[in-house]
Amino acid sequence: MKDFILLILTASCAALFSWCFWYFLGKYAFDVLAITIMTTLFADNIRLRRKFKN
Repeated sequence: MKDFILLILTASCAALFSWCFWYFLGKYAFDVLAITIMTTLFADNIRLRRKFKN
């Protein structure tokens, strides 16, 4: 029962966050997603270059 309640709570928080994201950003949501993805890939690329350099 405890797991079920935690699952429902987690799903509710995820749904609330996603609604807020799309509602408040509107047409800029895809821009924010693209910038976030590019920044993450850039940081991962730097990390991998340092890892393979050693």
